[in-house]
Amino acid sequence: LAQSAAVTGLLPWANVGAGDTGTAWTAWTPTVTSQSGTFTTVSGSGRYKVIGKTCLYQIIITITTNGTAGGYIKATMPFTSANTGVGSMSNGAETAVVGYSVKGRIQSNSADMFITKYDNTSMCVTGYSFTISGVYEIA
Repeated sequence: LAQSAAVTGLLPWANVGAGDTGTAWTAWTPTVTSQSGTFTTVSGSGRYKVIGKTCLYQIIITITTNGTAGGYIKATMPFTSANTGVGSMSNGAETAVVGYSVKGRIQSNSADMFITKYDNTSMCVTGYSFTISGVYEIA
């Protein structure tokens, strides 16, 4: 860092060299479906931030009424993942009823996240709400 560019106090994010100038996160609405059956009432909201080819994200899914939904929960991501042959795993929690750990998996070259309980069983239950966050490489 040149003497003339010295910064005192907190270093501004733009000076870190991370490829981001402190831009805001962007909202998106994921489409939420299940492996089998259908939800009667489900909602999803999300936000993301892209730095280079890295996508940071947060998703909230709320199952108001499960209906006949079963198996994994599928949520659309804001971008297709890179075709690296490596999937992305993310962790989160059910936050409304029981607090189970949940995990999300994004396959290589996919724009879908597959969400299950920590032991790969279904989390399609009336009243459950999930918060999931993570990072993945985009195409």
